Amino acid sequence: MNIQSEKTPSASIPRDVLRRCSALLTEVPSFQPRYELAKHVIRIFRRPAFYEMSQRCNLWCEGCYYFENEDRLKVAVERPQPEWQDFFESEKARGVSMAYFVGAEPALEQKRLMAATKHLQHGKVGTNGTIRIDPEIAFRIGISVWGDDATDTALRGGSVLGKAMRNYAGDSRAVMLFTLSPWNLHTVPEVMKASQDHGLPVTFNLFSPTRTYLDKLAQGLPSDDKFFRIAPEQGAPTFTTDELARTAEVMTTAMEDYPDTALCTPAFRDLITHSGPMFDIDPESNIARDCGSRIQGALKYYSTDLQAQNVKCCTPNVDCRECRLYSGAWSSQFVPASQFLQSRETFEQWLDMIEMLGRVFIYPLPNIYKILGSEAI
Repeated sequence: MNIQSEKTPSASIPRDVLRRCSALLTEVPSFQPRYELAKHVIRIFRRPAFYEMSQRCNLWCEGCYYFENEDRLKVAVERPQPEWQDFFESEKARGVSMAYFVGAEPALEQKRLMAATKHLQHGKVGTNGTIRIDPEIAFRIGISVWGDDATDTALRGGSVLGKAMRNYAGDSRAVMLFTLSPWNLHTVPEVMKASQDHGLPVTFNLFSPTRTYLDKLAQGLPSDDKFFRIAPEQGAPTFTTDELARTAEVMTTAMEDYPDTALCTPAFRDLITHSGPMFDIDPESNIARDCGSRIQGALKYYSTDLQAQNVKCCTPNVDCRECRLYSGAWSSQFVPASQFLQSRETFEQWLDMIEMLGRVFIYPLPNIYKILGSEAI
């Protein structure tokens, strides 16, 4: 069941799932308040939308999801600022409940973000952290992290981690989004320590290559001076079964050593590090059939010309067979899968995930978190 349902969560969940949830709640009445929290969180995602805010960026990240996309629509004429105001007003009227601000680098277009914050209650800005976003822009801010300073320099064309941490130290909006790959697992302890020292929570993502990036490798193309610098010599940083097991170990250690900093749960770690594709892949199209980030139904994706685009998902060029992005993984959890309905223990794992999902994406956290005693970010 996808997150784009226009109905309330309970109306979107199959009856057999609802019956099983009811049985588990009868068995464990103490779960009821946490189930109410889960429903509240899921309701915030009832009508999401993705917005490309900028076609520009100030970094050169290897395998960039945005620029390593041969099908990317290059908008020749972007809309003037007054039209962004009107657009987000209409999106509010459309009932958008959760906004994702992507692009190349949204922080380069803060007037557009300001227009959004005047009309939309919940949102998440994906940024590299090198430019501080105005405090009046009241959305969750996800700051991309690729490793320590040396790894940053190699993979992103510049050392930016320290600057990002200085920009957002103690900022209640900020969550560090650490994209793990076989190239940077050794940097996790240092990044976790630095994040803790700067009062910044950390959540995890796994590098997932675009089709364009993989096609260049398959064709044996030489490196360039932009977003395809390292792979021609080292290969794409994709995950073998052994590397997934190692990644799970690294994540476990980070969660154990920094329990107040790491925003992850054991069940979510297992979901994104298990061997094999994360989704059910259509053998003809090679596109995921059960990913919650598919652009369909009420879920829309807009480019900087403010037109809805016919793209497959929130990261359009990523190869679904290799995808382990946290966005698709999290957005696919709004209806508990059968594996989480087997027992009180597995159901609690699902409740843990939905609570954590809220902490990763929602700003400010709903009061219900405080009522239930959950630690706010």
